[in-house]
Amino acid sequence: MSERVPDPELHGAVREPRIDSPPVHPSSVRRITCLDIDRPDGVGGMVALHGRAWDFAIDAHRWPSVREAVALRATVDYHGGRTLTTVETSPVVPELAALVGHSAIAGFRGRVADVAAHVSSPLALLLDDVPMGTLISGHAVSAARELHGDTGAVGTGYVPVGDQCAGYAEVGALITTIAVRGRSPVADGPVAPPVHDAFGRSPGPLAIHSMRRRRRIDRWIEDGAIRIDAMFRDTYGRADGVETVIHEYELSVVADEGTGVIREAVATPRVLPWSDCPGAVASAGRLVGTALRDVEEQVRGGFRGVETCTHLNDLLRSVTH
Repeated sequence: MSERVPDPELHGAVREPRIDSPPVHPSSVRRITCLDIDRPDGVGGMVALHGRAWDFAIDAHRWPSVREAVALRATVDYHGGRTLTTVETSPVVPELAALVGHSAIAGFRGRVADVAAHVSSPLALLLDDVPMGTLISGHAVSAARELHGDTGAVGTGYVPVGDQCAGYAEVGALITTIAVRGRSPVADGPVAPPVHDAFGRSPGPLAIHSMRRRRRIDRWIEDGAIRIDAMFRDTYGRADGVETVIHEYELSVVADEGTGVIREAVATPRVLPWSDCPGAVASAGRLVGTALRDVEEQVRGGFRGVETCTHLNDLLRSVTH
């Protein structure tokens, strides 16, 4: 396996993915999700999403048992308006059929809330990742052209917007580079260590030109506080078969057990694609003083602009699922 040398001025130096999973805590809950975003017909074809999620109840002796297991399968016409064409879940949620024919990105989460607000938490988290999973799948399209020289690859149609997040700051390295080159560069991340779920299981090899989003959320009570340790990792399957990390963040949250009000919230970046992305890290601290039940609303309503990150925002919101 090989790792390509990045341009530090453009890609920065945050390139140290975690090499293991932390041990589980006694009397805790660990949620694991894995969403594969495949392109079985090549980068010009449909996007196929395959997701699994588990809630593990951890007893006082650190012994895990599966409390809930769910699955999601969906297809998206990526080059035809990012339109959701099929969706199936286990357990079955018939109301989700109403999502078919609509965007898998714009307004997707609101439509899920409208038709199926009662879905279980692990399935809700998988559904919540559909918009961003669809969006990041564009990395495979761009990489096929930029990294692998596939001049016949169809473009993503995505037009970067300045100041939408820290990495896309109008005066930052990425937007400046786009202005000079006339197209967006592609981040080639570090090789992904084979991290398992702490129970000896790992997902299989990532298909070429596929993306994968993995999450881990640990929650437990200690010394009168709710403690949450969470992370996510986005990876890409290069044409040479190497799985590389595009985004990876960790998050530590401490909240009062009685009120749920957050006392501490610290984000730790492991892998970020652009040199300006670390400008969003401190935004996690803005959750201090917010009740856990209000995190979703606060992040959706107030976390915008160059001091935030779309991917970090998703991680912050995940503590409420």
